[in-house]
Amino acid sequence: MKQAPSITIYPMTKASRIRVCAPRLHFFSALLITWLLHAHSTTAAESHWAERLAFWSWGDLQTLDASILDHTQRLQALPEIALINSCIRVGLKTGYSTEEDVRWMEITLREAAPVDAVILVPPLAKAAKAVVAGYGFPVRFRLEVFDDAGAAHVVLDHTSQDFPNPGCQPVIARFAPRQVRRVRLTAIEPWSIDGPEVLALAEMLVLSGSRNLAIDATVSSSSSRNAPRAWMRANLNDMVTPLGLPIQPGPGGKKGFHSTPTSTKSEKKWLTLTLPEITTIDEVRLVPVHLKEVPLWYDYGFPKLYTVETATKEDFSDAVTLLDVTDEFQPSPGMNFVCIPARHTRAKFIRITTKELWYRKNDYAFALAEMQVFHGQENIAPQGSFTSSDTLMGEDAVGWGLDALNDGLTADGRLISLPEWFSQLETRQTLEVENKQLQSRRTALAEHAQRQLVYGSLGSVCFIILIAGGLLWKQQLQRKRDTQRLHDKIARDLHDEIGSNLASITLICSMANQPDATLESLKSELTEIERVAAGTADSMRDMVDLISTRRKAASQDDWVDVLQRLTERLLRGIRLDCALPASPLTMEPDIETRREIYLFCKEVLNNISKHAGATHVRFHLIPGTHGLRIEIQDNGAGFNTSATFSGHGLGNLRERAAAMHAAFDLTSTPGHGTLIVLDLPLTHRWVRATARELSPPAL
Repeated sequence: MKQAPSITIYPMTKASRIRVCAPRLHFFSALLITWLLHAHSTTAAESHWAERLAFWSWGDLQTLDASILDHTQRLQALPEIALINSCIRVGLKTGYSTEEDVRWMEITLREAAPVDAVILVPPLAKAAKAVVAGYGFPVRFRLEVFDDAGAAHVVLDHTSQDFPNPGCQPVIARFAPRQVRRVRLTAIEPWSIDGPEVLALAEMLVLSGSRNLAIDATVSSSSSRNAPRAWMRANLNDMVTPLGLPIQPGPGGKKGFHSTPTSTKSEKKWLTLTLPEITTIDEVRLVPVHLKEVPLWYDYGFPKLYTVETATKEDFSDAVTLLDVTDEFQPSPGMNFVCIPARHTRAKFIRITTKELWYRKNDYAFALAEMQVFHGQENIAPQGSFTSSDTLMGEDAVGWGLDALNDGLTADGRLISLPEWFSQLETRQTLEVENKQLQSRRTALAEHAQRQLVYGSLGSVCFIILIAGGLLWKQQLQRKRDTQRLHDKIARDLHDEIGSNLASITLICSMANQPDATLESLKSELTEIERVAAGTADSMRDMVDLISTRRKAASQDDWVDVLQRLTERLLRGIRLDCALPASPLTMEPDIETRREIYLFCKEVLNNISKHAGATHVRFHLIPGTHGLRIEIQDNGAGFNTSATFSGHGLGNLRERAAAMHAAFDLTSTPGHGTLIVLDLPLTHRWVRATARELSPPAL
């Protein structure tokens, strides 16, 4: 049995593409406009998603992000300024007198010594209206060093232009080592912001290698604004600054040494460092304990009154007193070194003896983070060992121990030398400035990219709206054309069907009017007129029901019922196996497709009725998930599908199948009947039953 080739055509017309795209363009335009409004009101910190859309800036943004990350990681490894006055001593400030022509401060060393750097530390102090970092630092100044003969050498000269306020960042003058006896800072134009003219410093350090020679120097100035403890000449070389301790962040050690708490503040406690041998020492540094658990405990456990002594004998029978604090109102050091000059003292034992302990809470204690002992430039404390009157015991002793006093570590990190500290603070300042510039550049680039994105998107929206408007106009125009074409097809169908029937009726009537007409012939003509008129009425009713998009009453037929009625009418007298869907279809074809289905089935059934000579016909309409299948089979004469036919019936069927984008299959063999299968796919022309149009188009 030969099978005719199937015809399957699924093109989408321009009008259908417009109908599909236009709603999407509407949605996209609304979405883009909403995004533009949001982007316009979004801050740079919240617009990372906008940066990702601005792909043309990705490279620059990623480069800046990598640089910012690198700077951030390097900053985390550098010490930072505490920026807090942890001691009530602030520094040295000149008087407010307007008669003072030149304001100056000077440090005179005990003897001339090689110096390679001078450090000026600006104070953190209250001005007239607020606390100011860099309070009193001169606008224009000159820093000079003098040798024993009085010869001056300018190491910093900012007299020709204003020097920006450094905040609390140290101002460093480095130079080749030279013999220095005096260091003088002269204010050519003093500070006068938010207050009267004044010259103020928190500290002046005179470095020789890793040691600060200024701790054993004499301080003088053009004048002094003496305020109890806060402002005085002795504060210029006491190592008290708003910088904090020289600690490099990183893995720390134990907190330090802690004595057994006592209920009496005057109980004597001692701590002794024993060196391997008698050594000439130049400086002793005491490092207070900073407990972060209590914010104001900057110098936890540091004694109020105490004595620092050295000796060459273990019983301290030849003791030399380096420091004796007897003033009970002496401010505690806060987060600062206590630097004690030793002046080349020979010692093997260094002892701290308390006279009044530090008040903790309902008890008293003695604690110290680190002790450093300098022989020239070397800290020799790690070579010795510590003993004490007592130590903290039990669970409270965790994190404390005598061995922590000379390990170079605190709980916050490693103690570093003064030159290294100031060098890293300089590096930090440079990195912070660079990082701020990078952040500014990144912010500016991100904002520029965002503006470009917004403006570009706005132009795109306008363009899309124009396109959408044009597509909508074309869609409306195409709908009118489709409606007109459908009207024309229906009008042509009515003309072909009804017009030919009326012409037949007219012809019969003219024959009935002939003079030789008899009563029998008139009856025969009237019967034929009745048949033609009934067929015309049936066709009219089929057409109306076919194009109706809803039932006006529960009893009214839908388009599937029209097919069943057509089948029963055309195959009257032939045994019929008709199987149609019992329930309404979920997806239904539009009016034009229904018309094509109707005409296709009508032509097939007409051919069976007139030419097949069949006694049994099977007509099945089978809905599926992917469309609708129509099977029409008869047991008639059949024909040879490869033969050439003079009529247009088979060609018309194939054309109608192509118009519906359906697969058409015809199988026939002489003497064995014919099977016609039409597979209609679901296309954009199919609609849900609940979304039908409410009324048929006007004819």
